[in-house]
Amino acid sequence: MEKNLLGGKFYICSMKRTLAIVSCSLLLAAAACSPDHPSAAADGTQTDTTVTPGTPADTTVTPAPPEPDRDWSWTDGYPVGVTVEPFAEDLGEGDKCLGFVATIDFAENPNLRFICTRAQKKKGPSAFFADLSEDQGKAVIATNGGYFAGSTSVSLVAHAGNFVINAFRAFNWPNDENAQTTIYPVRSAIGRMPDGHFEIRWVYCTSVAFKTHTAFPSWLDNNEKTETFMSEPPTADYCEGTWSWEPEDAIGGGPRLVRDGMDVSTDAYWGECLDSGGTAAFSRVPRTAVGITADGRLVLIVCDGRGSGGSKGYTLTDLAAKFISLGCTDAMNLDGGGSSCIVGSDGKILNNPSDGSERAVSSAVIISEIPHN
Repeated sequence: MEKNLLGGKFYICSMKRTLAIVSCSLLLAAAACSPDHPSAAADGTQTDTTVTPGTPADTTVTPAPPEPDRDWSWTDGYPVGVTVEPFAEDLGEGDKCLGFVATIDFAENPNLRFICTRAQKKKGPSAFFADLSEDQGKAVIATNGGYFAGSTSVSLVAHAGNFVINAFRAFNWPNDENAQTTIYPVRSAIGRMPDGHFEIRWVYCTSVAFKTHTAFPSWLDNNEKTETFMSEPPTADYCEGTWSWEPEDAIGGGPRLVRDGMDVSTDAYWGECLDSGGTAAFSRVPRTAVGITADGRLVLIVCDGRGSGGSKGYTLTDLAAKFISLGCTDAMNLDGGGSSCIVGSDGKILNNPSDGSERAVSSAVIISEIPHN
C-alpha cells in the first residue's frame, strides 16, 4: 500500500505478517521502505539519508566539558542554558496567538536535567514543580505531559530508564460508548537517550510483561481518515527498520509535527489516530508541544487559546510552522486544551490556562538543574 508523505512515496508494511517480511524486503531493496531512506530531490537525484534498519540515527550531542571558572549564576531567573520568552503572533483578521517558548541547551549546561514523571493522583504542573525531590535538582520549568483519560495516563512515561507508564496498546474506536472496532495506535514519543541526545520516534508497547517499547519507521497501517486500521497489534518484528527503544526519560503524546525539518502534522494526525480523541488538528486551541533543534537543543512551546488572555490558539499546522521557524528539525504535540500550562522558575504559572486555572494532569515534563560543584 502506498501513502504520500513529504512529497515522496512512503510505503507502509502490510498487516499480514507473512506479506510484511517479503514486502519490506523488496521495498528496502528499492530504498523506499520508510521515511529514513533516501528521498528524491526536485531534480530527480537521491539524497542519501539511509539509516541501517534497527539502528537509530546518530544525533548524539556531546556536552561541552564543565568550565571550572565559569560563572554559573542564574540570569533573569534562569540558569545558564535556559531561556523562557513570551511570544505574540499575528494570525490575521484581528486574531493572535500568545504563549511562551522555553529553549534548553544541555550541551552548554551539563547539569541540566530532563525529567518525565507521572502522578499516582492527578495534580497541576505547579505541584509537579514543587514536589520535585532534591536529588533531582532544583526545578526550573514544568509543563503538562501527555494524554490521559479519567485518572489514567494513556501516553507513555519513562523515568530513570524505566517505563513507569506503558504506551496504551488498544482503544475502542471512536469511543467506548460507540465502539465500532479496536485500534492499536503507534504514536509519537520524545526521549532523552543514555548518551544524552534527544529523539522523537513512533513507538508501540510490544511486550507488557517486559515493558518493551519498539520504535517503528511510521505509524504503520493505521489511517483514521479512511477508517482503515491494523487488525492486530504490531510485534517487534512487524517490519524492517525497528528496534527496541530504551530512553532514560521519555514522554508520549502525538501527533508528530515536524520530521527532518518538514511539517508532517496532518498525515501523522490521521495515522496516529488522534481525531476521535479530541486533539482537534484544524482548530485553533491551546497547545503544549516539544521540539529538537539541529544542534540538539530542546524547545518547549505552550500557547493559550479559546480567548484566554486574548489568545486564539494554534492549529497543528500553525504549531509545526512555529517550531520550524525556531530551527527545530523534529517536534511533537503533547496534551493541550485546558491542560496546557507552563510553570516558570519561581514556581508560578506563566500562561493563562483556558480553564481559568491549571488543570490536574497525570504526567509532566520538568527541567531542573543539579548544583554545580
